Amino acid sequence: MADNVVLIVLDTVRKDYFEEFAPRLQSLADVSFEQCRSASSTSVPSHASIITGELPHQNGIHSFNPDYTGLTRSDTFLGDLPDHRLLGVSANTFAGSPFGFDRLFDAFTDVSWTRRLSEGMDVKEYAMMTDSDGVQFYTDFLATALRRDHTLATLMNAGLAQLDMLFSHLPLARLLDDGAATALETARRTVDESTEPFFLFCNLMEAHTPHQNTRGYDRSLHDVPNGWSSTNDLDQWDITLHGSTGHETDIDRFRGLYGASIDYLDRQVAAFIEDVRENTRGETRFVVTADHGENLGFAADEGLFGHKSSLTESLLHVPLCIVNPPDGYDEHERRYFSHLELGTLIAGLARGETPDVFADRIPAELVGTTNVPDMPNEERTFWERAIRCVYDGETKVVWDSLGERAAYSLDHSRPCWQERRDGDVTIPKWEAQFFDEEIGTYKRRVDATADVYAEVDEFTLERLETLGYR
Repeated sequence: MADNVVLIVLDTVRKDYFEEFAPRLQSLADVSFEQCRSASSTSVPSHASIITGELPHQNGIHSFNPDYTGLTRSDTFLGDLPDHRLLGVSANTFAGSPFGFDRLFDAFTDVSWTRRLSEGMDVKEYAMMTDSDGVQFYTDFLATALRRDHTLATLMNAGLAQLDMLFSHLPLARLLDDGAATALETARRTVDESTEPFFLFCNLMEAHTPHQNTRGYDRSLHDVPNGWSSTNDLDQWDITLHGSTGHETDIDRFRGLYGASIDYLDRQVAAFIEDVRENTRGETRFVVTADHGENLGFAADEGLFGHKSSLTESLLHVPLCIVNPPDGYDEHERRYFSHLELGTLIAGLARGETPDVFADRIPAELVGTTNVPDMPNEERTFWERAIRCVYDGETKVVWDSLGERAAYSLDHSRPCWQERRDGDVTIPKWEAQFFDEEIGTYKRRVDATADVYAEVDEFTLERLETLGYR
């Protein structure tokens, strides 16, 4: 019988913070891939590269085309799991049904703070579809809820959403998390109700913005006052464009909550893994990683904040640990592992194998960033540029569609660290083994001026704006 495999993506978790704030998962893990690198630095291209094993310019899914609907299972590693029931639970809009990611699975559930109970109606989605307001809105909502199945779950979603909004405007800790508890409980139930073998994909968004103090967070890890939020009190673009001067306190608060969110995920996911191991009949393998990391304004981040227009180590160097793998891997694997090989890894684990997925040289790519604020066209062109990089030993070479080049020294004992080298930089000729088209040529073919969200509903657009994507 084939083995079950669970892939848990801790969205926006960089390797060094994972090492500091996720001791339980590290203790559970039998194997750690110490030099794991994401294939891109934002959600859409990272997830697309994970499931297809291709870079963004090859699979065509990136910031300017966040659409998975053209993929079939045979285009992804899911096609290598014909005997498995394919399950998905995601709190990430970009890895969910609004962009067609769900179509690849047999069963898929989207999670949001306005849909804590997945069987109930999403309150925010309903609000986007109605023109009524005031008392009439509540009357219509109640009538709609009474006509639907799972009326109680819908009413509870409404009540919890109202509580969440209330606490977000008061000098109090946020009452509920950003969906992890809901997502993991949904995943538990989905697994319990499913036949084996299964493959489960689960994305958790706690480490992604927005950040504010939440009741489940360990207050000993930060001193952020209740009422502070990254949405209202920290402008990532202002820090990126103009520097950290004047923002030092808010940056420290952001970093504190970022670490606390990873500690919270660590506790939640570790408990989930123990539950699933206990309640599944066959062997269940767990892979825990992140789609990308986060720039936090450190020197090694080149003063950048967030995960836009960059391929720093803080974005690309992410954790990957395996719980209950077959025999074959060392406890600490130290060669490079690219997310481009994650599908090969998962398919191998499902067969009870430990495939050779390591390399001495690996690539990464970002086609561009779309959520650029108003600025002169010349500056906008810079922030919307395409970027590529290749790794070879403790050297990383980076170049972009504007002709800029840089080389960085790495230290494999220092996660998420890089230091720019002086002197001229030559792009190695062997990069052609990874990239099918010259970077400038490809970028010119991408219509960066198109409205990439033209077909996306208003509910999804508002969610993306909350996450900082618009």
